Amino acid sequence: MGEETANSVYSGVSVTSVPYKSFERKSNFGGRGWAIIIIEAALLWISSGSVVHGLNIILPVVSSAYGLDYTVLLGWATPASWASILAGFLGAKVCERKGPKFLILISLSIGGLCFGLLGTWGTTTGFVTLFSIVCFFDSSFAYVGGPSLIANWFPRKKGLALGWCTMGQTFSTATYVPFLAFMFATFGVQKGMWGIPAVMLVMFLVVAFVATNTPEQSGCTPDNVPMTALEIEEGRREQEAYVCPFTTRQLLGMKDVWFMGLSFGGIYIVIVGLLSQLVPRLMAIGYDQGTAILYLSVAAIAGVPGAYLWGWLSQKIGIKKCAIAYALWYTAALILNIFELNTVTLWISLLMIGEALGGATNMSMSIVAEKFPRRAFVKAWGIVNPIQSVVRCCAFAILAFGLANLGGYSGAYCLLAVVAIISVVLIWKTDTTPIAQ
Repeated sequence: MGEETANSVYSGVSVTSVPYKSFERKSNFGGRGWAIIIIEAALLWISSGSVVHGLNIILPVVSSAYGLDYTVLLGWATPASWASILAGFLGAKVCERKGPKFLILISLSIGGLCFGLLGTWGTTTGFVTLFSIVCFFDSSFAYVGGPSLIANWFPRKKGLALGWCTMGQTFSTATYVPFLAFMFATFGVQKGMWGIPAVMLVMFLVVAFVATNTPEQSGCTPDNVPMTALEIEEGRREQEAYVCPFTTRQLLGMKDVWFMGLSFGGIYIVIVGLLSQLVPRLMAIGYDQGTAILYLSVAAIAGVPGAYLWGWLSQKIGIKKCAIAYALWYTAALILNIFELNTVTLWISLLMIGEALGGATNMSMSIVAEKFPRRAFVKAWGIVNPIQSVVRCCAFAILAFGLANLGGYSGAYCLLAVVAIISVVLIWKTDTTPIAQ
């Protein structure tokens, strides 16, 4: 933004004129700002673990404890997870009317209760019903309410803030399953399943007493820019009186909304395709299962600092350029996997995949926050997020087609590379120019 000042960034409030470039890439979020970032990081840790990673241990433990068919549970887990798509739209509606804090609190309450009951209701129907509810509310608090808080608190530093937040999501890949395994080993299935709800209860209390929908409600400022007390109060009144000028129909009619949804949906197809088949791919070239799982964990740990780096880069070069670079980064990782991996190319590929794990969540939200005003973010995100999710659901079908009809992994990865290039084109065609307040 060159020498654009905070005056032009926060329209409607006359803030102290400071060159915005002087602090837009600095993590000087302030004490309350850091609290909001840590809250969203923890919410992402819970949600990504409960809905994705945790199934690695939840399904076998529940099936064993209650004599249920593991393959049947696994088969129903995918359609149950589609509740997350509905959460993107309905959660945004609640968030728009009641605020992100309300959505987070109600979702933590219901989602936590249903997660704990997963270890008690020992039938296939019971598991699928409860897991659907868990997917709905966990997605609501982590991928709707949390991002709305970030957009409200950090309208111009959202990329950097989300870079820190998505460390929680990436860290979940390496720590969530061991934590849940410890709870099962120590307390058994029924009591052990309540370990995650216990964490969610702590988060409920933290959100209830620490979080506010906007920084102005806490006497703070967006992006922690310098303002007087009078200016903060003016900003608070302005935000509370804000009425979103966009209807759902208008948003659905915007080509940039579709470009954002389709492009990052394509990127998620690539990520799911790579991660879901990384262990089988390594086993196919001669590694045992234990080593393959270890390598996946190493890649996940490598992704923790990578989440911040992609956020920092999006602030430095702009979200659009960064998103294109990100899609090309994954394209390069795919190309490496098309050919027979040796030790050198294997580790290059693993590190590339790991470093980029948190980037998609960050940029898929940041590009929406770049285009729309902070109080309109949740409404726009309520359209873009479901589009991304529907496209992402095609990942396994595309992967299966490639494995069956295009010569195995090489053909499947070629197909994923095509999806990545299409995503690059769609991002390039997206106009990220902010819409007027």
